[in-house]
Amino acid sequence: MKVIPHLPLMAGTRILLVDNGSYEPAATLALRGLAQEVSKLIGQPVLPISTMHSTKIDPSLLGGVPAVIFEGAVQQAKLDGVDELVVLPLFIGPSRAITEYLPKVFADAQPGAMKLSIREPLFGPELVTMLSDNLKSTGWTKGSGTVYLCDHGSPIPEVTRCRNFFASALRTELGLKDAELIACSMERREGAEYDFNKPLLEDALQQAKGEAVILMLFLLPGRHAGGDGDVATIAKEHAPAGLRWKLSPLLGTHPTLPALLFRRHLYSPGFKTAKIAAITAVLSMGLLPVLIGVLAPKNLALGDRLMIWVGGVATVFAALYLFLRAKVWKKA
Repeated sequence: MKVIPHLPLMAGTRILLVDNGSYEPAATLALRGLAQEVSKLIGQPVLPISTMHSTKIDPSLLGGVPAVIFEGAVQQAKLDGVDELVVLPLFIGPSRAITEYLPKVFADAQPGAMKLSIREPLFGPELVTMLSDNLKSTGWTKGSGTVYLCDHGSPIPEVTRCRNFFASALRTELGLKDAELIACSMERREGAEYDFNKPLLEDALQQAKGEAVILMLFLLPGRHAGGDGDVATIAKEHAPAGLRWKLSPLLGTHPTLPALLFRRHLYSPGFKTAKIAAITAVLSMGLLPVLIGVLAPKNLALGDRLMIWVGGVATVFAALYLFLRAKVWKKA
């Protein structure tokens, strides 16, 4: 394995902003710019890393600095004595790249005591606002035409459900009917088991009324999402004669994306329900005797006092649990 010499040497925790990767230089350059913005918010370096593909780009097209893929980043971290790799996934939904591929590559590297922490993907209400902003930035107004919320197309139903959630949320927010905002895929795999990706963009365009806006559920430019990429080519080749269409900006250009990635960094999935419950139990047992002593009458019978004790445990535990869980989710 070739080690990338330009990665900074630092032990402790190393943060990686990881995208899927592309053969297009624009994708890696955009990833680098985004990593710099997130680094400013976090207050420590954030390294732009791709899952695969990007090392095939000629470094001369990347300012002379080669792209780095995850496998190389893990090997470098081992050499540097890093304790933990924290991955900020530049993915919208639970792609297999982050649920299966990255953990496998990490394990195959025999990392020893080094840990891998993968934060949550970007799916959430913030993206609904970002998509709405991008749609309106095209000049679209309600009634001006049909909106096509277009993603790449996934072999995983959970990823497509994310797309469909955004479509439903946008219809509600913008007051649109199903035929006015259509969720679709750029492409799909063959076979009935992948029908959940339907409709394809090329077919959905035939239903357009008025002007068509393709609302891009893509993060960075590349072979698919660039100005002359696959999505634009599909529109050129399959749009009905006379249909005017346009592409929205990409989500990676939205000014609030660095802040969203920063919030993903703050929230660690390791803070599980069991930990919240344990903390709650300790606090409950400490607070309850004080509350019982202050609020309960002194002359209560043992049975009545026991009932108050049991009810108090349940009440205090529930209140503290909900409070702590809300604090964790607020960070997320």
